[in-house]
Amino acid sequence: MKILIIGFGSIGQRHYRNLLQLGFNDLYVFDTDLEKTADKKIKTINRINKEILKIFNAVLICSPNNLHIKTAIQCAKANCHLFIEKPLSHNLRGIDGLQKLCEKKKIINMVACNMRFHPCLKFIKSYLDKNKLGRIYCISHEFGLYLPYYRSHQDYRKNYAAKKETGGGIILDDTHEFDLLFWLNKFSKVTRSHFMFDKISNLEIETEDICVASFQFENKVMGVVKCDYLQQHYSKNCKIVGEIGNIEWDFNENIVWLKTKEKKENIFEAKNYDLNTMYIDEIKYFLNCIRRKQKTFNDIITARTVLQHLVRRA
Repeated sequence: MKILIIGFGSIGQRHYRNLLQLGFNDLYVFDTDLEKTADKKIKTINRINKEILKIFNAVLICSPNNLHIKTAIQCAKANCHLFIEKPLSHNLRGIDGLQKLCEKKKIINMVACNMRFHPCLKFIKSYLDKNKLGRIYCISHEFGLYLPYYRSHQDYRKNYAAKKETGGGIILDDTHEFDLLFWLNKFSKVTRSHFMFDKISNLEIETEDICVASFQFENKVMGVVKCDYLQQHYSKNCKIVGEIGNIEWDFNENIVWLKTKEKKENIFEAKNYDLNTMYIDEIKYFLNCIRRKQKTFNDIITARTVLQHLVRRA
């Protein structure tokens, strides 16, 4: 399989290393920043057009958010299967056209959702699907980290997250938590939502640095996502309040707790978990879907159902 990675920042480089580890050697990279591809061992292309793209079986789009759809359409026209980093885009323009193009050309497509491959979250999903918590009342997710700590080797002010035009801001940047909320709740239809967000810190950015979003779903579950660029200590956790008890998980601990009036029970633990494993599992899943000509579980249609609530935030 001949694979192209477009955008060779931190996530593009991670996918490149993982593909090599999985035995995929026919890899090429495109990035407008030539310093990122200066290593002579890295095979590169110097431009993107239909003739060049036609030689690739699959393309991983890891460029800034605002370039995703335009690039994906180019690749789809050349019959390339598509893996698009999250979020799908910074707005809804062009997504319906891309979706129709993929359907017409039978292109396997997937939007990144690596947290769904984390063993603790996979366990929680299975636990809820088996109705072991009874009726679900509320699902809440939190994420927070001080923006300058994201990529310590880079000036945060030059990061896409700091700029409106590149689709930055904590809401789109933290698509993971919104995706997990919808996924754990089986993508029940949203009947009402409200976003409170602002730029409240001294960070030199054009975008919001904090958000609290609430959702009411058709199945009567309430959902909450809290996210920010402000926390000095990395925070990522979720809590599900159910009829039988609460399920709680903290990324820093990697234990799934079941809490009731009588007890606090460790019901799953991911000991010494290598975080890169979820990225490997994610890319393996995508490539297996291509081989099997099978629809992915986070295709453009699915990712759009979450994105539409984020870009239309009030």
